[in-house]
Amino acid sequence: MEIQHPGQLLQKELTGRWLTQKVFANMIGKKISEVNELIKWKRNITVQRDILLSVVFDDPEKKWINLQNDFDYITTKIAMSQKIQEIMSKKNKSKEHEVFQDF
Repeated sequence: MEIQHPGQLLQKELTGRWLTQKVFANMIGKKISEVNELIKWKRNITVQRDILLSVVFDDPEKKWINLQNDFDYITTKIAMSQKIQEIMSKKNKSKEHEVFQDF
């Protein structure tokens, strides 16, 4: 599964609509640096940004914040994969002992 930071998708939207970061920043009343940092993954989508993006691009509400949440969830789960395996291993060992407790 390929996961993209919403900033990458924002860049694609801007490019597809022939909008520069400067024009877009002016549209939403933000600094160019904020838009640039969002595109470069240095900022995340907030509820406020989601609302602004949804209005500008005529997107459904919560589209952008849901993309951010999906990105955060998957990247966090990947980062936690070793810990998850440790827990699963302990959980399986615990179940093995439960079988013998019934006797």
